[in-house]
Amino acid sequence: METLVLQNKNRETIKVFSWILIVISTIGLLSSLFVSNGYSSMITMQSITKNFEPPVGINFALYFVQNAVGIILCVVVFVSAAFVLKYNNRWRKVLVYELIVSTIFLMISPIINYYNIDNIIVGVNKIQRLIGYYFLSISLSAFFITVIIKLSKEEVKLLFK
Repeated sequence: METLVLQNKNRETIKVFSWILIVISTIGLLSSLFVSNGYSSMITMQSITKNFEPPVGINFALYFVQNAVGIILCVVVFVSAAFVLKYNNRWRKVLVYELIVSTIFLMISPIINYYNIDNIIVGVNKIQRLIGYYFLSISLSAFFITVIIKLSKEEVKLLFK
């Protein structure tokens, strides 16, 4: 009886975590697509009009690479979280590894933005932006680590067999 209650509790936790990951990855995907679209528009404006001059030279390649990695991570998290809802063990492993990679990306991304974002947005305190980016990154990383720990427990692995 106690084992059955624990299994039901683990099933509910997995469902909740999976749905939260699906929502987070969808929001991340949409924001990455909007940012990439904004950079594309700036490049188009720069090539069409000779009067468009950003405050300093902007290297858009770094932003496109960062957003491309973000888009790939969001898509894989979305797909793997959807399959974890169906208790597919292979996708559980993919999700665990993907969340580890996403945590690393979230810790590196604010540094990239710190050294490059002020080329676009002038007048904003760099330290405040870095603190804001890291607050979001640490919050998401803490949630990802919680999910990794939960999905790596032996009693949860039994649900996926």
